[in-house]
Amino acid sequence: MSQTLLSVDTEVILLLCGRFGGERQDPFQPLSARDYGEFAKWLNARGLRPADLMTAEGQAQLLEVHQAKLDGKRLEFLLTRGTAMALALERWNRSGLWVISRGDLEFPKRLKHHLRHAAPPLLYGAGSKDILNRGGLAIIGSRDASESALEFTRDVAAQCAHDGLSVVSGGARGVDTAAMQGAVDAGGYAIGVLANDLLKASVHKQNRVGLQSGRLVLVSPFYPEAAFNAGNAMGRNKYIYALSDRALVIDSALGSGGTWEGATEALNRKWVPLYVRTPGHGAGNAALVSNGGLPFNYVPGQGISLSDVFVSEESSISSHAELDAAQSSLLDTAQEVVAPESNETKDHQEITERGGEDIASPGATDGPMVELAPIEPSKPAVTAQTEPLSAANSLDMYQDFLAKVSLALASAPLTEDQLATCLGLEKSQAKAWLARAWSEQRVEKLKKPVRYSLGIQSSLLA
Repeated sequence: MSQTLLSVDTEVILLLCGRFGGERQDPFQPLSARDYGEFAKWLNARGLRPADLMTAEGQAQLLEVHQAKLDGKRLEFLLTRGTAMALALERWNRSGLWVISRGDLEFPKRLKHHLRHAAPPLLYGAGSKDILNRGGLAIIGSRDASESALEFTRDVAAQCAHDGLSVVSGGARGVDTAAMQGAVDAGGYAIGVLANDLLKASVHKQNRVGLQSGRLVLVSPFYPEAAFNAGNAMGRNKYIYALSDRALVIDSALGSGGTWEGATEALNRKWVPLYVRTPGHGAGNAALVSNGGLPFNYVPGQGISLSDVFVSEESSISSHAELDAAQSSLLDTAQEVVAPESNETKDHQEITERGGEDIASPGATDGPMVELAPIEPSKPAVTAQTEPLSAANSLDMYQDFLAKVSLALASAPLTEDQLATCLGLEKSQAKAWLARAWSEQRVEKLKKPVRYSLGIQSSLLA
């Protein structure tokens, strides 16, 4: 790879954000992904591309760059690192590495769709770039997974290959490596998102066959010669999810660790449907399902397509979502009956809660700005007489707690604090409900340390 193979935009972004070795001695450090995200917004607001910074007119614009909370002198210095960049590119070229930026056509569309300005400004990689846009199933799990978990991972990855699904994983030892090798060995495709040592990984013998056959691509948003860094390892999790169409957690610890943190973020962000091996060996598996993950009960070797499993599960979830929406609509109607509001008040509250972004914020939508039609005054709501809730139809949240605690305790006994964390409860509330469940013999209480488990009465929780 020579410098001339890079687009001009990528050259500029690499000068601004790239690390070439020896930066500790420099007066200014390269832009972080967050820095560049703000800078990109600043460029877009002025109708500029990164390549424009190589012109006199573009450089003159840098006088106003403080508006993006960046130092113009820092940018000017970074843009003069052409020699260091050329030497680094030559070094990476010898190992077959390439570099693309957000402005290149080969840059993964899913990354930009899911992460927007949080997408990495650069991707370093080895292997076929075409695989980056295949999507597929992200497979996530521990570096120290049991042999049975690794065997399950390889079986699922092989089934992905048979079903025409690519595998996306993190490139680390354990589940990541088993997933990628399982897919490639079965004739499928794999994407490995690395947090460190891309340069070494690109020439490692275990990756050579997949890279040469065009079935494996290794990518990293970090310096290709970077050593392991816990922050980078946590930070690359979102790229694994964002490159996929679905994700599967093999095993997760409870409340901590890269697998737990990444899965929790994916659930909160709703990037892709998140499946969790059920039952799994990790204490966090049941908690992830309780928090919104989809149970993955797949048994390898039965000739069942993964696509059928996903369609069936997601269709069921859609049906539940439609039911929830209908119930929510009924509740909204009931609230209007009890305490009707004027349309003007309701409309004002909606816009205030959204900050006006859905309607008037530039960049909030790719479509044209839509004017709201005048709202006709509504007729006064007819009040209906309602009967007081009886004990039989009361909305007792304790019953929901019993259902969820059975999932949380399915894999292993948990402490009071662990249950409060995985169920999203205040500790005092969890303590009160656990005491009630124990008194009703719904759970068993273990000692040294104090933990709760499902006992012989656990069938009552179903």
